[in-house]
This record gives sequence, structure tokens and C-alpha cells, in this order.
Amino acid sequence: MTSPKRRLKWETRLLGAASVSAVTVLIGASAVRIWRLGKLPFTHGGEGLDLSVKTPVKSTALSVKILYEGYRVSSTRENVVVNMVASFIVTFGITRAITHTIRVRGGIGPIKNMKTQSGRHIHHFIPGAILSFAAGGVAIAFRPEGPDRYLAIPFGVGIALVLDEAALLLELEDVYWSEEGALSVRLAFTVLGLLGAVAYANQIRRAGEPGTEYDWQQAAKAWDDLQLLGR
Repeated sequence: MTSPKRRLKWETRLLGAASVSAVTVLIGASAVRIWRLGKLPFTHGGEGLDLSVKTPVKSTALSVKILYEGYRVSSTRENVVVNMVASFIVTFGITRAITHTIRVRGGIGPIKNMKTQSGRHIHHFIPGAILSFAAGGVAIAFRPEGPDRYLAIPFGVGIALVLDEAALLLELEDVYWSEEGALSVRLAFTVLGLLGAVAYANQIRRAGEPGTEYDWQQAAKAWDDLQLLGR
């Protein structure tokens, strides 16, 4: 491997490591936040929750219930970012795996290269752009606060499909598996790392702002204060 190729490989790995680190911190912090919020109604005067249950089935059911409750009342804005990042990662990974399999084996069952009747290959950045434009357009035009967190999922999927072929769009030719095609991976890692870092910094900055999440935390604090006064 020549020196430029080796340098490109290591730079891509470093970008990947940095983006994975930023996203791991973001998702980890979000999971802890959602878990703590989900436990509040059960441990502060609401429905009783036996956290000592050891049965695997019951423990799993309780965990799902806690996560669902925490997700439901947590900040919509922060959930939007987490959903977008998660859908981006999953889509990018699956897309790379599928394209590699198609290249090696020709396809996976019915999943093959899409072509028009004239034989023109349809690249996956096209449905990706349509999907992201549609999700973003609905979110902007109708401003539905509740569905925003769910619209972030197709938006992240679409952006991942577009960025996966960013090199093709820049070079105006199919360079997906060439050295120039590595630009798509590097760009995806860069966007993912920046998004994770900015989103985590924003979580810290917005901690304690008024809203449903803040109200639940204050209610839990008030409950604890009442318990102390009653002793």
C-alpha cells in the first residue's frame, strides 16, 4: 500500500473513532436521562414499581415500561437529535453491507441494483433525497411538535443514503468503491461526529430549562422534600 493510501486509511479510521466516541457519549447520556425520567413516576408517589424483581421476563417488561415513560416525557428537541443520529448510523451501516453484498454476490434475494427500463442505474441517494426532503418539509410546514421526534427517523435515513454517495455527487461519476469513494465515508463520519458533539453540548446547555422534563424533575424534588418534612 502506497503512502497516500495508508494515510487515507488511517485518517478515515481516526475520523471513525472520533465520531463513534461522540455518538457513544450522546446516546449514553440520553439513555441515562431517559431512564431516570422514566423511573420518576414510579418512585415518587405514582404507580408502584418493584425494582427488585429478578424474573427475566418481568425485569424486561419493567425496563421497557421505564424507557417508554422516560422517552414520552423527555425533551422533544433532544429526542429528535437522538432519533436522527440512531437512524443515520443504522441506515449507513446496513446500506454499506447491502452494497458490498450486491457487488460480491450480485444481490440478496430480491434486493439488487435498481434500474430503469432503459437500463439506467438508480443510485440510492435519489430515494434518500426524496425521503429527507419529505420528512423535513412536513416538519417545517406543519410544525407538529409531537411527531417531530418520529419525523427525525426518516430524515436521518434519507441523509445517510445521500451522504453514502456524496463522492459520486461531487465527482459526477460512480466512484463508490474507488479511492475517491472513501470521501463518502469520511464525510459521513465527520457529519456524525460533529452532530454528536454539538447535540451533547446542547443537552448540557439546556439542562434545567422549563418544559415537561423539567416539570417532572421538579415534582420529584418536591416529593422528596415532602417526605423529609414528614419524618
